[in-house]
Amino acid sequence: MAIKDLLIDKRGKIQKKWYQLILETYPPEAAAFFKRNRDRFENPVGAHIGEGVEGILSQLLGETEEDQLKFYIDRIVRVRAVQDFTPAEAVRVFPLLKKAIREVIRDELDNPALFKEFLDLEEEIDELTLKAFDLYHSCRERLYHMKVEEWKRRMYMLLRKAGLLYDEREGSLSEQTNMMG
Repeated sequence: MAIKDLLIDKRGKIQKKWYQLILETYPPEAAAFFKRNRDRFENPVGAHIGEGVEGILSQLLGETEEDQLKFYIDRIVRVRAVQDFTPAEAVRVFPLLKKAIREVIRDELDNPALFKEFLDLEEEIDELTLKAFDLYHSCRERLYHMKVEEWKRRMYMLLRKAGLLYDEREGSLSEQTNMMG
């Protein structure tokens, strides 16, 4: 039996274990909520993580197209990028997939051929982790850019209310400033 066949056979257990390991990276109250409430509208974080877990496993098992992998990684990373995770904590969930697989197929890994295939699979998961880090970095850049733009809008509004903006149409500061001086 090849590693992929074994993983397909044990897919449900692996998926459940990986999801559980991801939830353990959250505070206990949040993890309990994510586990208890699977509604995508009441619990979009849990839904995104679940969708990412399922899609990434499908990708590793060769059931989806390579270009879809980025979408599934993004489902998990985007959520973690806006939360209070360090970069390492945010992408730590991807190596947890190796742990989940190891725990589920531990007994079968005594077979040397299967173990070799598992090591190759671990390399794929390492590559997936690097892709996740790139996506995380990209999400954080967009987030910081949005914060800067919001700060600029607020400063503009404050300056406008204070009458400290230069009005090109009038060639001077606003009327309020001229009246003050």
